[in-house]
Amino acid sequence: MANAGVEPVVSAAWLKAHLGEANLQVIDGSWHLPVRKRDAAAEYVAGHIPGAIPLDIDTVADPAPPPPGRMLPSAERFAEQVGLLGLRPSAHLVVYDAVGMYSSARVWWMFRTFGHRAISVLEGGLPAWNAANGPMESGAPKRRDAVAWPVRPANQGVRDWRAVLRNIDTREAQLVDVRPPEQFRGSTAANYPGVRDGHIPGAISLPRNEFLLPNDTFPPPETIEKAIRSAGVDPDRPIIASCGSGVTACILALALELTGRQPCAVYDGSWEEWGHRPDLPATTD
Repeated sequence: MANAGVEPVVSAAWLKAHLGEANLQVIDGSWHLPVRKRDAAAEYVAGHIPGAIPLDIDTVADPAPPPPGRMLPSAERFAEQVGLLGLRPSAHLVVYDAVGMYSSARVWWMFRTFGHRAISVLEGGLPAWNAANGPMESGAPKRRDAVAWPVRPANQGVRDWRAVLRNIDTREAQLVDVRPPEQFRGSTAANYPGVRDGHIPGAISLPRNEFLLPNDTFPPPETIEKAIRSAGVDPDRPIIASCGSGVTACILALALELTGRQPCAVYDGSWEEWGHRPDLPATTD
């Protein structure tokens, strides 16, 4: 089994069977683009998996970044923030989101980037849990004692705009954009007002629905690999994943781990950062 006995994804049936175990903590990692006009905190209060601890990726983030607002924090801030939530470094963490397979992958990637390997994503998220008649509870988050979380430096799984700009010339890694084709080649204004159209030069389009099933679960590893190769991406070469806001790019990192490979690097700022900067090159070709 991957990650010292912890699988990268678990099913709703698995979580139902293990919910409440002493060494298991569940995270509600729900997050929504502002244009969606959904309130993740209010939705948590209305209903969540019993015992789930809410983690806001806008809070566990760099407190003063350029756009977008959820850039990876320092190792010290990450340790402080997750410790304040009462998350335990000895626990097996299982993260879900309200959409299905969206911001939960970002939470998984953050913990993996800072060295916590015992974390899984609930496949299909809250919709899958509800479909499996999993129990729910309502109410505000419970207060938990703060935990001393170890400060570990970020691994090589994160890239900034400087690394991506260099890569346009060096092509040391394949830059893979998981946004829908209409955003890759055309307009992004509907999701990111004020951001330019297009994509980073040299990027390869691999929409996430090519390697995700409609119910936000993953197909078998060989099907994931076929989808990646069909887009012209070699999964055995270095990859930098990009998306609109640095969230869904993490789904590709998770998908690669399911094929037995190490997660790819993620361009943290993604198009929301790059498209805000007129000094960085862009194309719609």
